[in-house]
Amino acid sequence: MSFIYRPMLKTKTGEAAALLQLGAPQRDRIEPVFHVGERPPANFVARMAAAWSSRRCFLDGAFNFNVSGGPQAFSSMLRALVAAGVQVIPVIELGAATAYNQAARSHVGRGGPGAMLKCTASQLSGAAAFAQQLQLAPSDVDLLVDAGHVAEFDPTSFGGYLGSILQANALGTRWRSLTLASSSAPKDFGQLGPGLTVVPRIDWLTWRQLPQGNRPIDYADFGISHRDLTEPPGMAMAAATVSVRYTIDDNWIMIKGKRTTGASGVPMGDQYRTHARTLVRRPEFGGLPVCWADQRISTIAGTLGVSAGGRAQWVEINANRHFAFIVDRLP
Repeated sequence: MSFIYRPMLKTKTGEAAALLQLGAPQRDRIEPVFHVGERPPANFVARMAAAWSSRRCFLDGAFNFNVSGGPQAFSSMLRALVAAGVQVIPVIELGAATAYNQAARSHVGRGGPGAMLKCTASQLSGAAAFAQQLQLAPSDVDLLVDAGHVAEFDPTSFGGYLGSILQANALGTRWRSLTLASSSAPKDFGQLGPGLTVVPRIDWLTWRQLPQGNRPIDYADFGISHRDLTEPPGMAMAAATVSVRYTIDDNWIMIKGKRTTGASGVPMGDQYRTHARTLVRRPEFGGLPVCWADQRISTIAGTLGVSAGGRAQWVEINANRHFAFIVDRLP
């Protein structure tokens, strides 16, 4: 049984660039779900055209609809991605604003057949009736069940609980696909001490506890990010520490650096090079047959003449490692 990875991502250029650096066999097992943010960057569509032409992804505009009050940004992005050759499937959310769901329903078939229906575990019992109300056959619907932020849960007991809910409410319906999504990445490094901390990937550990029968329950997380889609204020980013997240089996290696300003500030490039050297010395580093991020980290660690990059470049590095690692570890 082969599983698909459906990461829940923001419409950011870093995520698209990380996807671009994956090999074709890795991309074959990924169907990203993009959430239109508050201020989608102008070059996102071009990056996705390069990374995902002729491939399938999903676009969710509910968050932007709530922020902007309308579906314009979502509809414009979906049309632009389709025009760029990306197979975009609209996401309809059980519980989202009726006007948003109507707009998303109007785009069904524009970039590919069918739709994705997103719901919470508590809404799952009404998913089939909601699809029927929208005149969508379950066989044309990718059902995604969002279990929320699970960092504080015991993965064994919570995985068993979710498995029983899915068994009772979803596995008997002929959905085109069924995916369980959850998140556990910290929102920031504020609660972590300086230096290196190993943080459990509870979302992955929870999914691993699901009973898998003849019908696969695919995996979704929020990549290396927290599920909060709001943009941090510019002042917060300016004062943020220089830190990295590196995905390994069942955990993240999180390295918290320092600020770049103030009496104890350290230049960003110096910190990222030190972080890269810390990672390559770890026994968990690497371990993948193909990983652009690992090659980039090794180069930064070992070659002084090469730029160590900035925040944007390390988003690409951290995300690419995560995507490649998940695909490698998926059954």
